[in-house]
Amino acid sequence: MTTAGKGNRIFRAIACGVNIAAATGMLLAAYGGKIDPETTSVPAILAMTFPAWLILTVTLLIIDLFTRAIKRQAWIPALALVAATGPILDYAPLNFRFSSTDNKSADSKEFTLMSYNVFELSDMTLDSAARADRHKSDKPNPTIVCILESGADILALQECPKIRANRYLNITEGQADSMNTMYPYRHLFMGENVYSRYPLTPIDIKQPDSPYAWFSAAVADIEGNPTLIISVHLQSIGLNDDDKELFRDLTEGEVEGRRKMSRVKHQLLGKLSHAFKERAKQARLLRSQIDSIGIENVIVAGDFNDIPGCFALRELCRDDFRNAFTDAGCGPTITYHANRFYFHIDHVVYRGNMKAIGYRRGNCPNSDHYPVTVTFRWDG
Repeated sequence: MTTAGKGNRIFRAIACGVNIAAATGMLLAAYGGKIDPETTSVPAILAMTFPAWLILTVTLLIIDLFTRAIKRQAWIPALALVAATGPILDYAPLNFRFSSTDNKSADSKEFTLMSYNVFELSDMTLDSAARADRHKSDKPNPTIVCILESGADILALQECPKIRANRYLNITEGQADSMNTMYPYRHLFMGENVYSRYPLTPIDIKQPDSPYAWFSAAVADIEGNPTLIISVHLQSIGLNDDDKELFRDLTEGEVEGRRKMSRVKHQLLGKLSHAFKERAKQARLLRSQIDSIGIENVIVAGDFNDIPGCFALRELCRDDFRNAFTDAGCGPTITYHANRFYFHIDHVVYRGNMKAIGYRRGNCPNSDHYPVTVTFRWDG
């Protein structure tokens, strides 16, 4: 065998190994949300890396197709992509017809719901000094501006104080009056607030045994359709400033040595593992209460602190709930944008006599989350 022939053989073997490794990693990440984190949280952590594995697999497929020596290996990433079609469409659905909610119909059979973690109505675009002095400004609260401009019929707000005139938060009298006029019906509980144009009946619901998670529930009479609206905030990771600095180092490739890797394992991975387990418990608790209430039309919206296809969402949705993003979104999206945690963690899931026909992620930068607005249409 010539030197060139031996070199080609080694190249093909290496390429095959890379293709197989990437395909395997992508499939494990794609279906990691199926594994109960009580058994092991490793698949759930791997699932968070799914976008990276997907990009790598697509890149390898292109390289294989355009490289003569390894063209025959293109079936490896191609087969993996076919096997992961479901998770891929959960991550980046292709609903081109229903990707906008800008032109809401006047038809009474449609209504809109906004889900938004409002960051205590603070403004993360300001530095600490500017936040301390913001009461000196006459500029109205930008988050409330975003909410009012949405025109949504129902709001599921997380981490939201009672909205009233507040000079420190730049909430003007006019903004407070507009919120009261536009949303005369309100159910406020631990910052998990439901605002509505439609009459609301609060529902007493058992809370998770955690200081980082809350539920708020009310039944809205939407044009004669009783609909259970639940605003949720599932278990957050609970990262402190040191954890966030460590994550920034990790994303910059500056985590080296045993000491730092040990910190990653115990500080970041340990907290992630705990949060996955807590969210699974909270999803089971919420699902059992939804079943006991026994209302057909249900919308659960809020900050799930986890990605599409995660175990907590699967536990909540089971076989009868649908995901509004999967049904009406288009392309990949992120809903959290602080501290380099660029993830899609705000979700709207539903069941009953309705269909999500529009999905829009807003671009208001003032909270650490972006707002999500969904248009629903009643069937029949």
